[in-house]
Amino acid sequence: MARGIPDFLRYDLRHRIERFQDGVKRGNLRRWINDSPGLVVAVTVASGLLLAVVIVWALWPNSAPRLRQGKTAWFYDTNTGSLFVGSSKRTGPIAAPSGPARAGAPAGFRAHVYSYVLDPNESELFVGFLERPDPNAGARAATSDMRDFQKWAQSRLIRRVDDEAWVQAASPEGQALLEELTRPNELGQTPIYQVTRD
Repeated sequence: MARGIPDFLRYDLRHRIERFQDGVKRGNLRRWINDSPGLVVAVTVASGLLLAVVIVWALWPNSAPRLRQGKTAWFYDTNTGSLFVGSSKRTGPIAAPSGPARAGAPAGFRAHVYSYVLDPNESELFVGFLERPDPNAGARAATSDMRDFQKWAQSRLIRRVDDEAWVQAASPEGQALLEELTRPNELGQTPIYQVTRD
């Protein structure tokens, strides 16, 4: 007798294993499962649980990916063409370090900054577009709240740094501008959105 296992149990286990191996070799696995009521119940329960898990997983609502929102955000000084950091709660235009613009209005606009590398230095950053609230929009979204993109786009005016005219983000021109930022450059690199380091 093997240590700790009675002979009758050892023979019974060996017999079951040999029956299983024989059934697998002959391709009679289905008959072997059907001959054992316990296995039929186990396979049925396992299949039901697997089906329930798949259904719950498929129907579970996906939450929108959270954009990392920091305490600070990029702003662009239209007088000097340089970036500076300001509060992410500000919508702009805000006072720029260089002072007011020619017409006396603030020269700092919210900037959406990108790079083609993961950890860029300052020279590898570029401004994808500038943003400001649309004064004609009825419902206003918080500046940092881009989680509801539709609401954000309907309440924002955007433009490239070199453009003179502001366009609605939700307009065809605005959508074309945003879509340009998803295209790879001539080296096949896709722009990566960059946030400030708080």
